[in-house]
Amino acid sequence: MQIKVNEQDLPVSSSYLTQISNQGVQILYPLKWVNGAVIKTDPVKLKKILSLPVVKGYYKNMALDSTSGIQGNSLNRNISDESVTDYGASFAQLTQIGADVMHQNGYKGENVLISLLDDGFLDANTSPSLSPIFQEKRIHATLTTDPTLKTVYKGGSHGTEVLSTVAAQVPGKLFGTAYMANFALAQTEESQHEMLIEEVNWLRGAEWADSLGTDIISSSLGYTTFDNPKYDHAYKDMDGKTAISTKAAVWASQRGIICTISAGNEGSSSWKFISSPADADSIISVAAVDRTGIRASFSSMGPSFDNRIKPDIAAMGLGTISSKPDGTITAVSGTSFSAPLVAGIAAGLVQAHPTKSAWEIMKAIRLSGTLALSPNSNLGYGIPHFDRASKIINPVLGNEPVTCNAIQIYPNPVSLGQGLHIHHQKKSAVNLDIVSPQGAVIQSLSNLPEQSEISLPPFVSGKYYFRFTSESGVEIVPVLINLSK
Repeated sequence: MQIKVNEQDLPVSSSYLTQISNQGVQILYPLKWVNGAVIKTDPVKLKKILSLPVVKGYYKNMALDSTSGIQGNSLNRNISDESVTDYGASFAQLTQIGADVMHQNGYKGENVLISLLDDGFLDANTSPSLSPIFQEKRIHATLTTDPTLKTVYKGGSHGTEVLSTVAAQVPGKLFGTAYMANFALAQTEESQHEMLIEEVNWLRGAEWADSLGTDIISSSLGYTTFDNPKYDHAYKDMDGKTAISTKAAVWASQRGIICTISAGNEGSSSWKFISSPADADSIISVAAVDRTGIRASFSSMGPSFDNRIKPDIAAMGLGTISSKPDGTITAVSGTSFSAPLVAGIAAGLVQAHPTKSAWEIMKAIRLSGTLALSPNSNLGYGIPHFDRASKIINPVLGNEPVTCNAIQIYPNPVSLGQGLHIHHQKKSAVNLDIVSPQGAVIQSLSNLPEQSEISLPPFVSGKYYFRFTSESGVEIVPVLINLSK
């Protein structure tokens, strides 16, 4: 995507971190996008730290007593189960946005990496609904920002239900929109409390997702009020540049990551507006509709405070079919579930159009909406559709030539020292160009045999594009190269 590395992409100086830790404080984690760190300390030591030449200042002191009794911001609520149809009960939510067409065209998210930021993924690793992604080793990484949790699978259950709407495979009951994608799971949220540190955790999760070569971040979290009222956001903060989680979403987008963010569930409350980070200007915030396309009354509204169209689009968030940690199929409601549905069709578009940028794909998703000619502050550009978006991206073909079965590459991702196996069934000569994330051809191979094993030259970790050229055309397969192992 021709994105240049800038200062934000560099790690925080180890010298700076050492000088801080030498004051006897605990560094919880560094944050390269803000050139800082989250620390645990007391007022006396904090004063000493602020006098260090390498310290510019501090964001906020987030210490608080959680006594207000305000509930967390899980954006879901259960309703009654619904009848089973074609894709099982998930038929309506899939067909409404064209995921069924996407699947029929052979795009199910293969080799696309989706990172979810949520409150935890309780028992996702043992849930029958999600077993294929674990059996096929398609969970590429996990992160927990809660020091009391050693695994994301012991956190909250909200993330498990969210994951199921994009990743589940339960024939006759529930299919996710991109059920063959790869996933990374980050627990950034506290289930029982609403604290400002969670927005900083969101920033950390976005940085982490970027480091993995993530294509899509989907997050069903939103921030308006906190246990400590002095940190509460006001509507004027929903301007796309104030809240720390909003800034993080913008920075993620600047690095070529598609972000699908829940608009929020405050449409029927006194707040009524979108929450952060859904107010970011370069992401897709997702409202909720029912199976007929009518806006759910709880779905948060726009515009942003600076009068931009928000939310961007809408998908089914009223009576969405999902799976609980024990595999029970149920209907839930909230923009928590409309956002990952859209993440799934975004994954299909990334797969179908691998040479297009994140911003081209996000623009196509918006313009494919049912209200694209007259967007409003309730549903934005309306309900998107995979087929319409695909034809907007490529008006002639609808889909770029990309292989699903003719060429196989494994292992994918590939680690340092592993041989990369390539199988093809082409009768004519096949040539290969390996293209870097920046678009440069860094290695070319001619006349590949039907079965070959290649050794990779020195690379930097990230996503590379293997471009195969033969008489039948050009086919592109993304490959994740991980040199950290």
